[in-house]
Amino acid sequence: MLPFLKNKLEASTSAPVESIERKPDEDKEYDPLESAVEDFCHAIKADDYAAGAAALRAAFELLESQPHEENNG
Repeated sequence: MLPFLKNKLEASTSAPVESIERKPDEDKEYDPLESAVEDFCHAIKADDYAAGAAALRAAFELLESQPHEENNG
């Protein structure tokens, strides 16, 4: 066996990994539209108009994917 591979074989054994259950920081449900608006606000503050346009596109795609409701006044 090559000397530089010997150390890697000995170190390849590992201890069992403990499972960690993640819990949300808040009890609030995740809202993808709110996230897109947050991205838009950060882009405007940074004067990054390309990122702002991307955030608006993402928001419009999210809104278009939701069911439409017709109001007949």
